[in-house]
Order: sequence, then structure tokens, then C-alpha cells
Amino acid sequence: MKVELTLVLKTTERAYETLEALKAAGFNATVMSSESLRHALDYYPGEHTFISLRHIEEKEMLESVLCLFLVDDNRLDDLKNVIREYTNNFTDIKGFMYSRGIDDYEGSI
Repeated sequence: MKVELTLVLKTTERAYETLEALKAAGFNATVMSSESLRHALDYYPGEHTFISLRHIEEKEMLESVLCLFLVDDNRLDDLKNVIREYTNNFTDIKGFMYSRGIDDYEGSI
């Protein structure tokens, strides 16, 4: 069975160290720059407009990192342990993670 683990880390130099450690441990993920709704609205006071891909490309709105992992369920604990180690249980690097089982999976990755 496949499991999706979603990880959100505040963007700091240590967050990138965590991503490097996850890669070295054999994990891969889709990684996206993201920001909270609160910060998005604070950044654009008054009239709110749609955000273009330019904002993502140039990292103008970079606040946190969103990672989507897809792993076999027997590797989930290993993945969580690397995250816990490098975030010091989310005390050194603020963020969170959650996982959920995937009943239906197709693909070549």
C-alpha cells in the first residue's frame, strides 16, 4: 500500500538541510514554495488579485516549503524519523506533517 506524507516546513537554511537529508536517505518528493493564507492577505492589503506563476518562479512569496512524499507504507516510519531528527521534533524548524493511506495508485514513479 502507498502512503502520502505531507510536510510543511518554515523556510530557513535548516529546512533545506532537512530536504538534503531526506534525499540522502533515499526519499523523493514534490517540493513547492508556499505561504499561509494569513501572510498572503497581509502581503496584499486592500484589493486582492490573483497570483501569477511569476510569483512562484521568482520566489517573491516564499514563506514555507510544502513537500508531498509518496512512499510504501513500510518506509513511512523511516521517513518520519528523518523529519523528526532534522527538525528536532518541530522545535528547531517549525512546521507539521501528516500522512494518509492511498487505496488507489497508478503510475510509473
